[in-house]
Amino acid sequence: MSLFDSVDRYYARYRPRLPDQVIQLLARELAGVAAPRLLDLGAGTGQVALSMLPTLPPASHLDLVDQDEGMLRTALDEFGPQLGERTATVHAVPAEKFTPAQPGYQADLVTCCRAFHPV
Repeated sequence: MSLFDSVDRYYARYRPRLPDQVIQLLARELAGVAAPRLLDLGAGTGQVALSMLPTLPPASHLDLVDQDEGMLRTALDEFGPQLGERTATVHAVPAEKFTPAQPGYQADLVTCCRAFHPV
């Protein structure tokens, strides 16, 4: 169940995007990585992934982790059509319970930009 109940789409639409300076800073961390793997903890509606897409090479993979399945569905709806050759996997678990399926998994960039919401 969403912390925001039925407002996932409004959350995705009206929550401010990441500033360009932040996107450029994150993108610089991936410079020279041909097939980067981005791990976004507390991904919500995918705003970090959506913001980062234009800076990511075609062979990129995004792992979006959020305990809210509704938010993750919205994320895929929002940025899925813009993935191109990039791939994305959603993981509907709390960040602290994320376990990569692949042995030797290593993310090239880990983000947790706008994930704190007190309950």
